[in-house]
Amino acid sequence: MNPQITGTPQLPQPVPADRPDRTLVTVICFDYGGTLSADRIDHQLREKPVDPAAAAALHALHRSGITLLLGSNTLPCEGRWPALQQAGIDHLFRAALLSYPLGVGKPQPIFYALVLAAASCPASQVLFVGDNLDSDVTAPISHGMHAALVRPHGLRPGESLPDGAMLITHVRELPALLETTGDQR
Repeated sequence: MNPQITGTPQLPQPVPADRPDRTLVTVICFDYGGTLSADRIDHQLREKPVDPAAAAALHALHRSGITLLLGSNTLPCEGRWPALQQAGIDHLFRAALLSYPLGVGKPQPIFYALVLAAASCPASQVLFVGDNLDSDVTAPISHGMHAALVRPHGLRPGESLPDGAMLITHVRELPALLETTGDQR
């Protein structure tokens, strides 16, 4: 068990098997599509807009002192910033790691090295959140991070979560799973 640091958000002690061990979390890296986005495409944005409930959760996490990153595979036509700006959350992110402009994407190991560089903290303090079991859960865990799989209907047949991962139905669950103890940073 890691020592507690006053004022640092932490994952609660695991009750169900789908939560990681008690871990300090100072940075959360979010996937975009299927994680922060709504289900429909906004044709003016030319991509899916941010889900309002996800935006509210990001505001709450940011207010609690957690650093937010965006780590998303993108196509040439997907910039993500117009959707983040429209939702009023673009300023909440320390960095956006978008695969097309970077020239590397998930699940390439260099992508996760870039996430950790942007996080500026040990991998054990990073929670990666996304909807793809391989790219957003298994690969980040193999790089020392923790992970949350976002699946509204649970795991698919034949899937299982690796150690260090949790299953959530929506990003809005994260603020309640992360509790702040002691003084705020």
